[in-house]
Amino acid sequence: MRVLFFVFLFSLALFAEQTYKFGVFPHMPLKKLHAVFDVVTKDLETQLDRPVVLMTKPYYKLYKEELNRGIYDFAFIQPLDYVQAHELQGYIPLARRAEDLRSIMVVLKASNYNDIEDIKDRVIASAPAQAAVTKMMLASLEKEGYRVLDDFTLSYSKNHFICLQKLVDAKAAACITAKRSVEFFNQEKGVNSFKIIYETKALPHALFVAHPRVPLETRKLIEKRILSWDSDEKGRLMLKKGRLLNFIKARDTDYGSVREFMKVEVK
Repeated sequence: MRVLFFVFLFSLALFAEQTYKFGVFPHMPLKKLHAVFDVVTKDLETQLDRPVVLMTKPYYKLYKEELNRGIYDFAFIQPLDYVQAHELQGYIPLARRAEDLRSIMVVLKASNYNDIEDIKDRVIASAPAQAAVTKMMLASLEKEGYRVLDDFTLSYSKNHFICLQKLVDAKAAACITAKRSVEFFNQEKGVNSFKIIYETKALPHALFVAHPRVPLETRKLIEKRILSWDSDEKGRLMLKKGRLLNFIKARDTDYGSVREFMKVEVK
């Protein structure tokens, strides 16, 4: 019996050693996140010919803690998290979304709100406090001359979808989010209820990274595959099914503007 137990433990250790961990930041409800990134995970498994486990956390803070501890072999992360993860763990950029990231302030089309002054002293829903779009928006509003903690009542949300739902449910006058999240929400709900009243300057978007413990040839293989998704039928179908955008090669130097932003962001 004892021999069987040790064989079991050895098998678990061997499986863990042969399995790659793929972490995705929790920017949407977990059920939807798995639906979107399961297809990505399966594609990575095909390329690597090894098991890949999709992992995330229910809250940004928990996910970021695991990222900064180096738990994930591969990860899809927001730009602000990349800078710290690179410094702490040496995570290497592979590919990033082709379009840049802008934080947007949206309101209901049916409302009378047309600019920031119209929502002053009102409740503003937001993605989590740790989200890049939240930090980008607050920093931009401060630069415009607003005192965000005095001029608005911030209502942080678990993810972008909850932020937008607060707006629909009249629990907030506006929502801080990203264009892609609004598009995804509209597709899921079959609505087109929002209008943008303000947007920030752009930063490089979310990206795929690899931990330096992953062999170079494996990193190159995954990078090549991600960059080719829009070039073959299988990849295009996967992007469409997962409602993902195209990706371009990512370099550490691309995120210099993010580093500059982090020096002046609202804490």
